[in-house]
Amino acid sequence: MADDGPQAASSKRGGLPAPEGDTEPNMLLQKLKSSISKNIQTKVDSILQDVQRFSDNDKLYLYLQLPSGPNAGEKSSSDSSSFSTADQLHTCNWIRSHLEEHADTCLPKQDVYETYRKHCENLQYRALSAANFGKIIRDIFPNIKARRLGGRGQSKYCYSGIRRKTVLNMPLLPNLDLKNDPDFPLPPAQSELTELVQTYNQEVTEAACELICDWAEKILKRSFDTVVEIARFLVQEHIVNPRCSQAELITSAALAGQ
Repeated sequence: MADDGPQAASSKRGGLPAPEGDTEPNMLLQKLKSSISKNIQTKVDSILQDVQRFSDNDKLYLYLQLPSGPNAGEKSSSDSSSFSTADQLHTCNWIRSHLEEHADTCLPKQDVYETYRKHCENLQYRALSAANFGKIIRDIFPNIKARRLGGRGQSKYCYSGIRRKTVLNMPLLPNLDLKNDPDFPLPPAQSELTELVQTYNQEVTEAACELICDWAEKILKRSFDTVVEIARFLVQEHIVNPRCSQAELITSAALAGQ
């Protein structure tokens, strides 16, 4: 009975502190609860009532299906401060130009990210974190699934449903034409000189293409409108090695309708 007095008194002031193992989780829960709205608290309580009836497998499945990262209505402060829109656009361009959907293929997540990271290092770009990189991949390829493949001790997390492109497309490059950039206005004389050089280079290229087409028509006894048509003819007639990388690129472009 002598011990009841202090316990009763302390319970009126909020109770004795629990053992150290229970105190920190409880404090964290209280802080989290105080930071969310009443509406969210009610929804969470309702979900917990349903989850209590789940089996362990059901709970594990639910846990694995929980989305990670900020929701669509939020922006991570670390993301917005660490990475610019240019970094994210460069990442999107790399993913679209190097990967494609393929239902029967899996790629190890770490291998894909390391290839992207080394690409950024070579070009002196800032690589996104692995988590942000994975989020962009899922945005671009919403049908991919996460799988864990391999034997015990050697398993790897993989993206299921994508593969590396067999023919790489030229990624979109930033506009380097400073004369159209209001932040970097060129002096009038330099701007005119730039336009003259660009016009001259274009005219030289067009003239060279016309000469090549005229020459090919005389040699091959058929008409060509572009240098690309000449290249396709050379590949189709096996005048050049059809297995060289240049010929394969011309063939793939023809199949793609370009």
